[in-house]
Amino acid sequence: MLKFWRVMKRSSLILSVFLLALIGLSLLLPAVDVKAQEDTTSPEVLELIARMTPEERVGQLFLVSFDGVSVADETQIAALISEYSLGGVILRADKGNFDLESLGELQQLIIGLQREHWDTSRVDRLSPVSGDSYRPEYVPLWVGISLDEEAPAFVNSFDGFSPLPSPMAIGATWDPALAADVGELLGSELAPLGINLYLGPSLDIADHPDPTSSGDLKTNSFGGSAYWVSQMGTSFIRGLNTGSEGKMLIVGTHFPGRGSADRSPSEEMATVRKSFEELKANELAPFAASVDVTNGAGALLVSHIRYEGFQGTIRPTTRPLSLDEKSLSQLLSTSPFAEWRTAGGLTISDDLGSRAIRDFYAPGNQAFYANLVARDAFLAGNDLLYMGDILSSDAPDTYTSITRTLDFFTQKYSEDPAFAVRVDASLARILSQKFRIYPRFTFSAVNKTQNDLAGIGESELATFDVAQRAATLINPNLDDLDATLPNPPGIDDNIIFITDVQETALCSLCGATMSFERTSLRDAVLRLYGRGGAEEVREGNLGTYTFDELESLYVESEEFSMLDALEASDWVVISLASDEKLDTLRQFLLDFQPILRGKKVVLFSFTTPYLLDATDISKFTAYYGLYSYAPPFLDVAARLLFKELTPVGDSPVDITGIGYDIETAIQPDPDQFLSLGLALPLEAAATPQAGSATLAPTSIPMFAVGDTLGVRTGTIYDYNGNPVPDGTRATFTLTMGGEGNVNQQLDAKTISGVARANFQLNQTGLLDIRVSSGNATVSETLRLDISNDGVASAVTIIPPALLANPTSTPEVLPTAIVEESIYVQDGQVRFGAWGIAILLWVFGAGLAYLAGEQIESERWGLRWALSTLLGGLIAYNYLALDLPGSILLTADGLSGVVVFIVLAELLGWLSGWMWYRRSLHG
Repeated sequence: MLKFWRVMKRSSLILSVFLLALIGLSLLLPAVDVKAQEDTTSPEVLELIARMTPEERVGQLFLVSFDGVSVADETQIAALISEYSLGGVILRADKGNFDLESLGELQQLIIGLQREHWDTSRVDRLSPVSGDSYRPEYVPLWVGISLDEEAPAFVNSFDGFSPLPSPMAIGATWDPALAADVGELLGSELAPLGINLYLGPSLDIADHPDPTSSGDLKTNSFGGSAYWVSQMGTSFIRGLNTGSEGKMLIVGTHFPGRGSADRSPSEEMATVRKSFEELKANELAPFAASVDVTNGAGALLVSHIRYEGFQGTIRPTTRPLSLDEKSLSQLLSTSPFAEWRTAGGLTISDDLGSRAIRDFYAPGNQAFYANLVARDAFLAGNDLLYMGDILSSDAPDTYTSITRTLDFFTQKYSEDPAFAVRVDASLARILSQKFRIYPRFTFSAVNKTQNDLAGIGESELATFDVAQRAATLINPNLDDLDATLPNPPGIDDNIIFITDVQETALCSLCGATMSFERTSLRDAVLRLYGRGGAEEVREGNLGTYTFDELESLYVESEEFSMLDALEASDWVVISLASDEKLDTLRQFLLDFQPILRGKKVVLFSFTTPYLLDATDISKFTAYYGLYSYAPPFLDVAARLLFKELTPVGDSPVDITGIGYDIETAIQPDPDQFLSLGLALPLEAAATPQAGSATLAPTSIPMFAVGDTLGVRTGTIYDYNGNPVPDGTRATFTLTMGGEGNVNQQLDAKTISGVARANFQLNQTGLLDIRVSSGNATVSETLRLDISNDGVASAVTIIPPALLANPTSTPEVLPTAIVEESIYVQDGQVRFGAWGIAILLWVFGAGLAYLAGEQIESERWGLRWALSTLLGGLIAYNYLALDLPGSILLTADGLSGVVVFIVLAELLGWLSGWMWYRRSLHG
């Protein structure tokens, strides 16, 4: 027995020595999971990790914020950068980082941060472990900014930037191309400053928005539809990458979606009670669509929210997803997130210094330790840890809390091989992303100059386009607007403007900056319609007041007051910019309804469109949604007031006050006519044979029993006139014998508004195919009459009106696919050709005027212009009235219309010239 114990003791000793040797070896070598990384991590990343000390490796995991605008040696941020090799910094308005006078100074602050790290890497150090001399590795800093909450403070108020629309304003255009344009503009203006990390855009869905909830997203969401938020978000991100030329890490926020949270996660640990299937179909959809390391979101910001669909029953002790390793890892292992992570996608924790995190870890003012929170967030699956204003109970300030956390991570890295492997795996992803932006880690790669700032702030076109396309008439509907507001304000009308003034502070020290002043809308009206403009209003007839001054209406005064101005006014124009003064507005509408009833009362909402209820809305003559108070939106509001613009936008979120539901709005419009055509593979363009100058005619497809018939719809539109979301169901119905007996139904899902289906032709006789989608049931019919003799048959396309009349003989169309045109259809000129005709008239009349003026006089210039214009008008009306021969003239589509109108204008000018010649001989 004694011998047995001696053998065991000796074996244990050998095993202990072996384990210690392995641990020591792991500390000397780069602790990278080679099997996991060898296929995705580049050699240059692995070589860099091998040269880095544990302190440098750990430092790359952290994002911090700092006070002020100085990076001098004695500052805390300089110490963190030089001593701990930080991963990056986040610039914030509330930290005073924008207390600067120009974009040039902001650029120098950012370059100063990078230079501090570069200078540190040029000086040798002694290793505290080995005592050997080494030189720190230079890894460019992430320098990031978040515009989710600070867009008005940073862009619309910081002197030099082009104004930007809110995400909801972009969503109200329903045009992903405009989202890409705005993203490109923003990227092109942030990158020259040296900003290489953008915490945004928000990919949250405004699901049943509630202005009374602290969790309401306000205008920081693209909308309430998962599909359209996906479309707008991915397009905006693509634009950011284009505008920054790929020199920016785009971070989608707030993964996996906080739109359904009933409170702000920065204040309290919110809970979302949705099933996993509901979350996949809604909250997760925009993130799934956007994750793409090269041209999409390279990172996701993980929110401090608990999700019942991922985490099961929620209890007070349930961690938020950002700190729940099991649930977050399971979510990230699903497609497409798993593939994205393998390609190098990063996860970033939301602010670990938030009140919600502190209250969760230290309820009732218990001890709170930053190092433990950061450890839990890292082990949960966050590669980068945003420390924010984190403050440990045993530390005097945030700086000390962060340095102790960094020391704690370094010690754990050295003592825990498993932890070291986790650190190096995250480090490999971080460095891969930095190498994507900077192929070489040198100061010259990150350095920016004053010349890089040229062009910033000189473009309002993208924002003005959004403002025009987003402007929404909330009430009444467009058909009733001319009845309620038949005319714009007249030159003798008195107008008072009541404005919800917004003050935005760029920093805690630099005071308040007026970003929406009491005179903002009035000034836009005067610029466009006052003296020097269209001269449709007099400045003396325009009064301006604020919401705070509405209180003066309740105070009696012998002096001329706001009440006198209100009673004398013809128009009351109210600008709402937030929900803070909503009660003041409601009380005003209630108490002064007798005075307001006889006036034109117009509301412009420069914030969310869902703040008012049905009773509130009924008190306005017209109610418009603008979604943003950037300067271009003020110009659009002025143009709407004077009826120069027609509002074409539609709300991207629910508006309960008018019964507008976004899920209903994106369903197929039942009043539309569904077109059908053959879904044929694209063929190469025909070319003439050798020795032939003409093309062979296009053959008409013929079908017989045994063939497969591919069918497609035209674009299916929703209630707002946009293509229905991808995945909308369309049902194709096949009937045999022409007697209405349904033989087969096939469901298909739309892609870009179009659905496709294939039918196997296995019977002879008369075959009809129709389509329906939701409540849209009126469609064309594709008809084949397949004979018993095996003779192939062509497809006939029959409109519904012809089916209703059995005596009508449908016409066999010579082409397989019927495409609609906004200019010409079925030989008739459509309304879309009107704009082209106007351009031709103006251009032709202008040329005729110039010719007449140069040859004879201004009088003959006018005569020739009128003659030319008359010829064009006659030609257009000839086609529009479908007079004999018009079908032949428009057989070539728009080109035929153009040629006919131009020829008619030439004839009109010729008659004017003959008139001129007769006057000379008369």
